[in-house]
Amino acid sequence: MGQLAVKQLARRSNSRKIILSAHTLLKPRHTHAALFVSAALTAAATAVLFAKTQVPTRRPVPSQSQAQSQPANAMNHALIVLDPAHGGPDAGARLGDQLVEKDVTLAFALRLRVALQTAGFTVLTLRDSDHASLFSTDQRAEIANRSHAVACLVLHATAAGSGIHVYTSALQPPDTPDMPVGLATGAHPAPFAPVPWDRAQAPAVRQSLRLQSDIAAAIGVANLPLVVGRASVRPLDNLTCPAVAVELAPLVADGQDTLPVTDAGYQQHIANALTRALLSWRGHADPALPLPPRPFARPGGPGGGVR
Repeated sequence: MGQLAVKQLARRSNSRKIILSAHTLLKPRHTHAALFVSAALTAAATAVLFAKTQVPTRRPVPSQSQAQSQPANAMNHALIVLDPAHGGPDAGARLGDQLVEKDVTLAFALRLRVALQTAGFTVLTLRDSDHASLFSTDQRAEIANRSHAVACLVLHATAAGSGIHVYTSALQPPDTPDMPVGLATGAHPAPFAPVPWDRAQAPAVRQSLRLQSDIAAAIGVANLPLVVGRASVRPLDNLTCPAVAVELAPLVADGQDTLPVTDAGYQQHIANALTRALLSWRGHADPALPLPPRPFARPGGPGGGVR
């Protein structure tokens, strides 16, 4: 082999050695870099896991005033309860030869419900038909009491008088506002302290009187005759929400024909006035109603059955 060939072979051999040597020298550097990347990824994963499992920051405990502003029995300012009196075998008063009270109260309740719903209220109607098997008066009161409605209207009709008659319970409110009957001033009310069934309305009487006042104002604006009063009319005394009895009478006006309680236009005029009154009332209602007195001590013995 010539000298030139020997020199070329030597150069190739040295070149391979250099390449191999460089590869060998670079190996540890790649290994260190890989280890560095692996360590960085491990640290990042650990940080994410720690963030997920970290105990959240404790929220501040509401103050006593904040807790009291949202009681468990808070009034539902969007809910109205309508109780068309009588129904089924209970016909109520006879208003004409072929007209009984239960039919008038039901027809008016359905008309009033539409007006209230159009105004944005949710309406709980305790009777929307005339089936023979209906809730008793006490059962209707219990349903209304559990609803925490902003107002309960018991609807009646009569052939006597003229215009609208609005009654509140004749019960006297307790000495301390919003205090269940029978508790001394300063006493802490028991959450389920028995209260006489026939005095359940007493703690809400003040609010019921204010509701009556708002209805009276709206009826006056509607230019309808009005009679207001207080009476022990069932189930008013058994209700824990602000409650009134609204009784429709014929519209008697001098020099004009008498409008019967069945007149659709007359009923709609009253429904519109009551809707305006209830829109005003829900801005006046006290949102913190007293706890419903349960279990009720009904007539017939302690915790007696529904009549």
